[in-house]
Parts: sequence; structure tokens; C-alpha cells
Amino acid sequence: MFKVQSFRPHRLLQDFVLTYLILESDFQEEGCRKMTILPHLIQSIVFNIGPPDKVYDVTNKEYVASDSITGPNDIACERCIYAGMKSLVVNLKPGAWFKLFHIPATNFTNKSIDLSVAGSQIHELGELLRECNNGQEQVAMLEAFLLRQLLSEKKYSRSLNEAIQLIYAADGNITIRQLELGTYFTKRTLERNFLEQTGLRLKTFCRIVRFRRTIEYIEKERKTQWCLLASRFGYSDQTHFIKEFRHFAGCLPHEYPGFRSSLEQALGI
Repeated sequence: MFKVQSFRPHRLLQDFVLTYLILESDFQEEGCRKMTILPHLIQSIVFNIGPPDKVYDVTNKEYVASDSITGPNDIACERCIYAGMKSLVVNLKPGAWFKLFHIPATNFTNKSIDLSVAGSQIHELGELLRECNNGQEQVAMLEAFLLRQLLSEKKYSRSLNEAIQLIYAADGNITIRQLELGTYFTKRTLERNFLEQTGLRLKTFCRIVRFRRTIEYIEKERKTQWCLLASRFGYSDQTHFIKEFRHFAGCLPHEYPGFRSSLEQALGI
């Protein structure tokens, strides 16, 4: 379905970048395939390095720009992927985009926007990447740009790293009061910074972490005992679990196919 090459980030960028990917559709037939991306926390910088207009955003009814910043999603989104699609993807950790560019992540929640929002230099980088045919050289050019951006960025922003780690460790089941005590941030500071840096409200961020942990468990377990999932993942009761699952997945728990779309798997989100 997809050919994927993965590259690890430079040590100075490991607090910001999860991975670099070269992603290429490997369809045998022409046309497109519609694929769903479930709610997630990842922010992705995407450069088209193949033919134009090979990714169509069904949810927002538009082709994705050649160079774009995408997601996170708090709803399930649909994309049409055409034969011949080839992209260079930077998967960023939650909040990393804001730290690197100081542009609020709320601008691209549930959608993609043109990277020109970050200035002309990143557009020029996209043109250079398309002129190059060597994957390792493309990644090296991209990483050099990100390193320059990191080292030149002098503006101060309050880091959410500790709060995010606490949320992950609790599988999303953590109160704002516990986060206040664990980070010494006030509720107002936490809520403002989460929305600005991650593109999601704090409570929504926690809910998506819990949802993701739930589907990861479902995908690993061949025989899922649905009645036990609510208590295992901290839902108040079975009704709450079913309501949350349906809200994020668009289906009831027992209707979930047990695997994510091939696009989502290829992207590693």
C-alpha cells in the first residue's frame, strides 16, 4: 500500500522531532483511495516531493498544499490518496511546532495549511527538496533548516514537556489539579499554553491520549473483553466508554475493525 523510509532526527532535535519519513503510495491501479485518520496528537510538516495534487482532504474539501503543516485532529478526518503520491514528512512531538516557529498550533487543528505561514525560507526549502532525488540528501537539507531554526529561535515559551509526560504516564487519566501540583503551572497557564502549543484544549488532549491507549490495547488483544475496558482505561462507566469511543472513532467499540488505516500506520501516528 505504501513504501516508507524512516530516518532518526539529530540529537539536538530529538526533543522536537519524532521521525522523518519518505512516504510513497504503492497502488497497483490508478485513481485514489479514501482513508481515515483517527484523532491524534502529532503535528506533521509535509513536503510534496512527487507529482502535484496527490492528496485530497475530504473533510475540508480541498487539495493539500505542496508544502503544509498538518494536524493534530480531535475528530476523525478523511484523505484521498492518489497513485504516485510521494511526500517527505516530519512528525513533530506535541507542541514542537510552536517552539520552533512561534505560530499557534490552533491554526491547523483538524486541517492542513500552507507552510508559507512560516515564511519564504521554508517555501524555498520545498523547491530545493523537489529538485533533489536522493532521500538521505533531502532529509539532510531539511534537518539543516530545522537546526538553524532551533538555534536562531530566541523567544521564550513555557515548556509543556513535563505536563505532557505526566498525562502520558497516567494514560490521560489525570486531573488539572494534579497537573498544577506536578508542574507548578496554574490552571489558566496550562489551559492557555496547551491550546496555543498543541492546538488542543487540555481536557481534549487528555481524552485523546486515553482513546489512543484504548485502541492500541484493542489492536494488540485478539479477544477483547469489552466490559472490562471502561475500568481498565479510567472511564467512569461503560456508558461513558462507549460514548467517548463513538465520539472519536465514529463507531461503537465492537464495530472497530481492530486496526487503523494503512495511511495512519504508514505515518506512524
